[in-house]
Amino acid sequence: MNELNAVDPTTTWMQIVAILTAAADRPPTRGAGEPDLHSLALGAQIVASRALALLPVDTDGDLEDVVLDVGASSTVIDVIRAAERAARRHPAEAFPTGAAAVIAELEDLVAEAEAVS
Repeated sequence: MNELNAVDPTTTWMQIVAILTAAADRPPTRGAGEPDLHSLALGAQIVASRALALLPVDTDGDLEDVVLDVGASSTVIDVIRAAERAARRHPAEAFPTGAAAVIAELEDLVAEAEAVS
């Protein structure tokens, strides 16, 4: 097993949910009224909720134990990119059924973030 996928797919998927939730909870780093950042944060929360829906019901409590690989000073855009990097650790087929659609939404969100940055 190489370093990129040393973490199992279920744990990685939980990390993606936690990272996207962290992106949604990030305070704005630019102007407080920056609509693009609010849009990205909302998009992150939507993708996180769709990813969470793919996990088994008994997994929800385990999300509190997920270690995030993002710094406290990271922007919403940085955190969204971190979620995309995590999604690349395994093929979509290794994640829960339906993950490919969520990953496509995440990629759209990253493209939107790139346009804003």
